[in-house]
Amino acid sequence: MEHATVCDRMITNIPPMTDPLGRYWKQPSPSRIALDETHALMDSATFNALEEYSSSIPSGVYEGKMWKRHDGAFDAAFVRSGGRPVWLLCWFGPSEKPDMVSINKREILRVD
Repeated sequence: MEHATVCDRMITNIPPMTDPLGRYWKQPSPSRIALDETHALMDSATFNALEEYSSSIPSGVYEGKMWKRHDGAFDAAFVRSGGRPVWLLCWFGPSEKPDMVSINKREILRVD
């Protein structure tokens, strides 16, 4: 399955990971994450259980797969100009195009 670069519609829930390849991917349950239109609220244990892909996208593209990204951390010009990297929750979701998935993201807010 291929992927689209950015989700063009607002998704407020993470779909279940039903692809057989999902059995090899370890991630926290989506039920441990509260989503709204801009943020993903989670505790530190959930945050720590997410794989990090800050400079790439994980292989094995299927709906429900989640990861975290330290957005901006590897952009030296952004950081030098005072930019502050933020943690994002990213996941593959449904797409309107056949055989494609969307890439969705929300800024992570941690609560403990």
